[in-house]
Amino acid sequence: MSQGAAMTDLATGGPKKALLAALLCALTVTGCAGATQPSGPAAAPTASIGSHGTESSPEPASVLPGGLTATDIGWIQLMIAMDDQARHILLLAPERSDSTDLKSWAADTVEHHRAELATLQGLLAQAAIPDDNPHEGHDMPGMVNAQELQAMEAARGPHFDRLLRSAMLEHFTQTRKMAASVRKAEASGEVKKLALATGSSAADSQRRLQST
Repeated sequence: MSQGAAMTDLATGGPKKALLAALLCALTVTGCAGATQPSGPAAAPTASIGSHGTESSPEPASVLPGGLTATDIGWIQLMIAMDDQARHILLLAPERSDSTDLKSWAADTVEHHRAELATLQGLLAQAAIPDDNPHEGHDMPGMVNAQELQAMEAARGPHFDRLLRSAMLEHFTQTRKMAASVRKAEASGEVKKLALATGSSAADSQRRLQST
């Protein structure tokens, strides 16, 4: 099976592709019916996305306790859900991969994700927002679903390596898209700075993976 076909083509799978708009709506833009709102204090609207995907003039962002905007909270919660699952997937590599280079890459990357998770969770803690993962169980871009995760946990050798590469390439691609989106939105300066670092790190990890 080719890498592009692995895990039902994670980067372009039907249900996940349809959820991309909902994922962007979760960054608390208005005009998105049924969008998931960040848990914690009530959020005020920030910017709206028109029918052609263009961003209209944003309303002033309301700063919530802890100095975070609603957009900040939406992005942080999404990144925690994605990074937590990515860390779990990467921890499967030592026992399941046959590639020494891939194992080394996974070990380095999982440490980075641990540090990133601690930073993200710390921001929620400072704002007294519970880290309850409102996206748990969601089939979202950048994450594998339950069936795909089960397949990874059962795979060994080259088959596992293909699944890991496919899952992590989607993870990094979506991380970069989200980082770019939040930097253009009504987010706080601290979160925009973190998003820049997160997007740059994802791009670097993706390049390293593709050359491994």
